[in-house]
Amino acid sequence: MTRIQLDRSLFPLAALGLMLAPLGCTTEEPSGGSLITFTNGDFGDGDGDEAEASDDGGGDSGSPPNCGDGVVDSGEECDLGEMNSDAGQCTAACTIATCGDGKVYEGFEECDDANDDNTDDCTVTCDAAVCGDGYVQEGVEECDDGNDDNADGCTTACVTGMCGDGILQAGEQCDDGNLNTADDCPACQFAFCGDGFVQAGVEVCDDGNMESNDACISPACVPAECGDGYVQEGVEECDDGNLDDSDDCPTSCVPAFCGDGFTQAGVEECDDANLVDDDFCMNDCTGNGYYDDFETNALNTLPWSSDGSAMWATADTQPHEGSYVAASGTITNSQQSNLEVTLDVSQAGEVSFWYRVSSESSFDYLRFYIDDVQQGDGWSGTVAWSQATYPVSAGNHTFRWTYSKDGSVSSGSDKVWIDEVYIGVSP
Repeated sequence: MTRIQLDRSLFPLAALGLMLAPLGCTTEEPSGGSLITFTNGDFGDGDGDEAEASDDGGGDSGSPPNCGDGVVDSGEECDLGEMNSDAGQCTAACTIATCGDGKVYEGFEECDDANDDNTDDCTVTCDAAVCGDGYVQEGVEECDDGNDDNADGCTTACVTGMCGDGILQAGEQCDDGNLNTADDCPACQFAFCGDGFVQAGVEVCDDGNMESNDACISPACVPAECGDGYVQEGVEECDDGNLDDSDDCPTSCVPAFCGDGFTQAGVEECDDANLVDDDFCMNDCTGNGYYDDFETNALNTLPWSSDGSAMWATADTQPHEGSYVAASGTITNSQQSNLEVTLDVSQAGEVSFWYRVSSESSFDYLRFYIDDVQQGDGWSGTVAWSQATYPVSAGNHTFRWTYSKDGSVSSGSDKVWIDEVYIGVSP
């Protein structure tokens, strides 16, 4: 019997893909080697010799066609014997490990799914799919551009860049990581008046335009109102940017005219908001006497003066008409507060006014004087709005209203009020 000994130590493993083949035969056992021994009684050599027990071998070489025997036979790419492994460089099927064979070559491949699909979890280079590899993994990533640039439309989290993600993308001026349009970065643009978003704490309105003649004026983004200096189309006829009722555009934002109730300085002597000739103001807005309803919220329509322990002033406390009245000063026991005016009455007529009282009844009084002569008995206690009228002759006269207190006790508001004072021709 002939024994063939193969020395495995003579079969060094080269890099991946190296074909393994027997490098020599010997009848002696090499030192330090491991042998695979075959006998011709076990295998034929494939040449049909009758002396051989079997004849299914590979010819006279005696190499068996058996993957895993350590011999590279016909049809095998490699054979490492017991070292064959689907996780190694020579698989259990005696094929050289390659990316795409469906077997993970340990230390060289991270995965191997035996396909050329880059959209699953294993790429065609047998690397596990990760964000940034340049391949969009279906169901996991929205995008993958193979870089770490957050500003190019695909973030490093492989999510499509969008306004509100907190990452400044091309075309965005800002991105504060939210979709709040009331802060200083709405729609990823710096907030400004006219952007259509009302910035909290800064703007009152924002209609998305830069117009100043609509209901929300620019550049302040505040609601339009009479006196803002902008003529609101369809609402105002004029707007001179002030609240002066004596100019040519009063606070109605309608051009001044006789009968509008506003006395235009240098043009009208009076304006009682009607076109009646039998009152103190003629229908051509020339004076027929003197009148003050205190709607200027100041004692300046007539040449008023005040003295005593406390001064009179205008107030908005329950006016008879309009918004303001004249009110006595705040006084205490044994004090008084006086309001007077001296006027030249051109012809005989009357003085009339409305009054209201809140005081200690029968002790603290509102009294009215013409040239230091008391008219009537005066008024005390609680008196609702009432009108008083007294005759007046032509000439220069001083008209005085006095609120005085006795030496003790306070009651009610301890005040008096007058409104709509008229001195002139009797209606």
